[in-house]
Amino acid sequence: MPEVSLKLFFSYSHKDEALRDELAKHLTILEWQGVISSWHDRRILPGEEWDYQINDNLNTADIILLLISSDFLFSKYCWDVEIKKAIERHHAGKACVIPVILRSVDWSGAPFAKLQALPKNAEPVVSRYWHNQDEAFTDVARGIRAAAEKLKKQRDEQRQKQEADKLRLREQEEETRKLQQQERERLRLQEQQKEADRLQTQEAERLQRQQEEQEQADRLQRQREQEKANKLRLQQQSTGNDLLSEKGVDYTRLRDILKAGNWKKADQETLAVILKASDREQEGWLDSKSIDNFPCTDLRTIDQLWVKYSDGHFGFSVQKRIWESVGKDYEKFGASIGWQKGIFFNKEWLEYSDLTFTINSPQGHLPTANEFKVRFNTFTFSLPFRVGVGVFFSRIETCKL
Repeated sequence: MPEVSLKLFFSYSHKDEALRDELAKHLTILEWQGVISSWHDRRILPGEEWDYQINDNLNTADIILLLISSDFLFSKYCWDVEIKKAIERHHAGKACVIPVILRSVDWSGAPFAKLQALPKNAEPVVSRYWHNQDEAFTDVARGIRAAAEKLKKQRDEQRQKQEADKLRLREQEEETRKLQQQERERLRLQEQQKEADRLQTQEAERLQRQQEEQEQADRLQRQREQEKANKLRLQQQSTGNDLLSEKGVDYTRLRDILKAGNWKKADQETLAVILKASDREQEGWLDSKSIDNFPCTDLRTIDQLWVKYSDGHFGFSVQKRIWESVGKDYEKFGASIGWQKGIFFNKEWLEYSDLTFTINSPQGHLPTANEFKVRFNTFTFSLPFRVGVGVFFSRIETCKL
């Protein structure tokens, strides 16, 4: 940024114009060096309002020279306007006022009396103290240069301080902006979290209602099945028929095979009646829906026939008790009822042909239902002899075997 010259204002009496011009000559080097730019009322152009021009330049001057003489003090305009305004600006720190004693006069008690005057020792320019006027004006010029340099230094320091204050203010504003932005972001995330919590609560409530509705539906389903089972049991008691079926399945053949102790054939017949009771004979396998809706009465009839003719050795309910006794551990369950062989990591599930179809096989060994297939969604799984607890466990629980 280029340096700006200090504005210097000559306040003087026109009677001292010749001395003013001599001083201006001695200040020419300062003007050439760009230290000052001087102004006096002789620079007012024709047609310009002189009072306005004087006040405007006086009010914007950085250095005000009061060229003191008897004529200067005698001038009412100089005394009432220029001296008064100059001292006001000096006390306000807006200008530097320097009295320059041109001619000898008593100026003690004047408004500028406390200010350091030029030339040295306030000796008038026109006096025997100086060898000549050039010596006096040289001293004045040096004093003005020193004052100008000091003022420029102060102005530079003030400007640097202002710039530093502006920079600090911008940094504070930027920090405030960042803090405000962070606060807005925090509030946004807070609102976002509240909304997420609200949606999560709604979803949890919906799932809770759904679960309660499902539990209620399951209770009603079990109640209807229990009522149907009770009705069939009463019918069985009144007729002596223990082969009840909700689907009209005839269990006479299964009963006769079990009664004859033909365990393998009974196991195969069990698969056939399960498919028939599920209306899945054509497909030859069950899906999850058919398992969930398998009639409890038919499941109970099949189980009771196995339990009755094996003297409690075989049956779904027998397998259920063993399943619960091993903590519902499928590996332990398979080993307990003889569906697995080997120990530790060498265990393997037996093929159907490897099973023992005698009353001497482990408790719960039968029924297995041979190669029983279950379909979930689009996948069909072959489950060798694991119909018992493996496939029907949830239904066994529901039907309370």
